[in-house]
Amino acid sequence: MNEKVSPEVRKKIEDFIADWMTENKVPGMSVSIVDGDEIIYSKGFGARDLKNNTPATSDTLYGMASVTKSFTGLAILKLVERGDLRLEDLASDYVPIEWENDVTIHDLLTHSSGMPSLGVSEALIDRLIEMEERGLPLSDLDDFYIHLNSAKEEIAAEPGEEFFYFNSGYALLGQIIEEVSGKTYPDFVNDEIFDPLNMERSRFDYDEEEGDIMTPYFMGEDGPEKTPYPLREIGHPGGGLLSSVNELANYLMMNMNEGEFKGKQVIEQELLEKAHETHVKRETGDYGYGWAVKDFEGEKFIGHSGSIAVSGGFIGFVDDLGVAVAANTIPGSSFEEVAKWIIKTVKGEDGDEITYFKRKKRMDKLTGTYESYRGIKKMEIEQETTLLKLTVKERLESQKVILIPEDKEVDNYKFYYYDGNGEKNSVRFDVKDDGDIDLYIGRWRLHKKD
Repeated sequence: MNEKVSPEVRKKIEDFIADWMTENKVPGMSVSIVDGDEIIYSKGFGARDLKNNTPATSDTLYGMASVTKSFTGLAILKLVERGDLRLEDLASDYVPIEWENDVTIHDLLTHSSGMPSLGVSEALIDRLIEMEERGLPLSDLDDFYIHLNSAKEEIAAEPGEEFFYFNSGYALLGQIIEEVSGKTYPDFVNDEIFDPLNMERSRFDYDEEEGDIMTPYFMGEDGPEKTPYPLREIGHPGGGLLSSVNELANYLMMNMNEGEFKGKQVIEQELLEKAHETHVKRETGDYGYGWAVKDFEGEKFIGHSGSIAVSGGFIGFVDDLGVAVAANTIPGSSFEEVAKWIIKTVKGEDGDEITYFKRKKRMDKLTGTYESYRGIKKMEIEQETTLLKLTVKERLESQKVILIPEDKEVDNYKFYYYDGNGEKNSVRFDVKDDGDIDLYIGRWRLHKKD
């Protein structure tokens, strides 16, 4: 591929990805960067299969999980474009749900049906990767509708009022697509989206004999473990896509170029804009039709991440710059933040200045063992997901508390926790220029020893 990024930017990206993969124990990963209507960078890193040490490439197929949702949203908009349905249509006009509220297709697209998650995807993934059996009868479409209809008392809000991420809503959208089009969901997406976008290898079935396809790995305590791929037919519309970063780059181009790809108008511009609009507000970023809509340093950032326990990634764009990221495991860190880092770096800015990475770097600095004067009191600071955990383990005292930062970027190194009486207690770290760190908590001053 004729790369259009400078050698300096390329080196920064590749060093960052190598470090990130090593830290997060990711076996294989691929990245593609789009500028306007062309791919300016595309590369695979690490191994798509560890046993044979087969390298990942920019054409490696990965399970993209919830990245699929924007494809389902686009498929619905294609039917709207044809006049075969309307966004305001009741879902119950097409599928046999028996909820006592007027849920529309728009509500399903925006996760605002009022129904909270019913755990269908989680239960099936656990079963299919042989992790846990929850005993739910979820083997065919009849089971699926029994599960949904018996849960109608779970509805917690009127349609359009509240955001509940609802995978089963996208399963229903897939059923609507099949009912209206007369085609299976994979066939409709293939004919209406994959074909015009030259996404020739993208698919909804996992075949380990397929050339250049990832081996799925579950991230265990000791690192990645080879695991069966959780193929769920009912889950195709919400998370069943397998694709490569190169083919996802074509999809990004279409979304970034008002519905056009290589001279073909895949979807009307006005309809595509509906997919990218804010329809439901939420604290972690607003939601369109299968896309999250956020602010990224003053610019509109449209994207979606996906996790299927053993594979996933992120696609997103700011103005005319887009990124596709995919990997064959799910690390503790965020694919979306990786994409943001890449976008800033390609723009000639410092990706490390993104809040996520500044915060993580400062948190990492604070972890370790702390001791008071002459080692009388000892405390351990560890990372606990995105927070810090403080542990005191002595004969006369055993305590574990979660430290919550006072500000998002942790730039003042001040934290707090709530004790057993519900009282708020302050904790601060004094990070000195020479690298020494002191911890102040209650009556104690402790010094970092490692």
